[in-house]
Amino acid sequence: MLIRILKKGALAVFAVLGLEAAYAVLRPAPDLPEFDPSDTFGNPDNPPLRVAVLGDSSVTAPGVSGPEEIWVTLVCRRLAETHHVILKSFAVGGSKASDLIENQLDDAIAFKPDLVFVSVGANDALRFIPKRKFRANLDHLIGKLAETGALVVQSGVGDLGTIPRFHPPLQNLMTRRGAAFDAIHREVAAKHGTVVIDRRDEDAEPWYRERELWAEDLFHVSAAGHALWAEMVWRTVAPLFAKADAEG
Repeated sequence: MLIRILKKGALAVFAVLGLEAAYAVLRPAPDLPEFDPSDTFGNPDNPPLRVAVLGDSSVTAPGVSGPEEIWVTLVCRRLAETHHVILKSFAVGGSKASDLIENQLDDAIAFKPDLVFVSVGANDALRFIPKRKFRANLDHLIGKLAETGALVVQSGVGDLGTIPRFHPPLQNLMTRRGAAFDAIHREVAAKHGTVVIDRRDEDAEPWYRERELWAEDLFHVSAAGHALWAEMVWRTVAPLFAKADAEG
């Protein structure tokens, strides 16, 4: 009897989650344009810095008015104070880690970057890719990029439960999945000697709940969100470059 009740309860939970997910996906939303942030920045007489970015819509940025508002552009403009930055984006909206391996990795390596940003994981979590599969794909992806000798900076995964389209109980499940996928980023980074942006410290976490930082579709972040994300990235990147400059 107890087992039967538990089974019915589990089915009810799955049904609610299914309805929540369907609502989040099918709810009408504006069709927002995406952008390619590839560009050059800074004085050509400065030391060259080749920057590759692989990723998903966190890079193509539906929700901003142009590529100048995308986080990676803002970071590259700051790097351009001391370097001639050549930024090449390989990102495609909606990509999972497996898509980066299949469609972006080889071209990114051929670009011969000095610095690589990898912004991935949210779509894997949201589309219920098994954690073990995500771990294997991310391990392969980061391993290949680390072999190039470039500085590799990983996005991690933020609190997906703060996406305005989600409501409990799906919201709670997405928070847990986001944390689990972020932990996988850190496991892989520790293995390959790469770096993960800290998106879960006391300064970073509260901003996810600010409505003005989300785009009209209530799913992607706005220009203000990209500006704050750029600050998080810069807090990680700036000390690494200061150390490199000090070491010559």
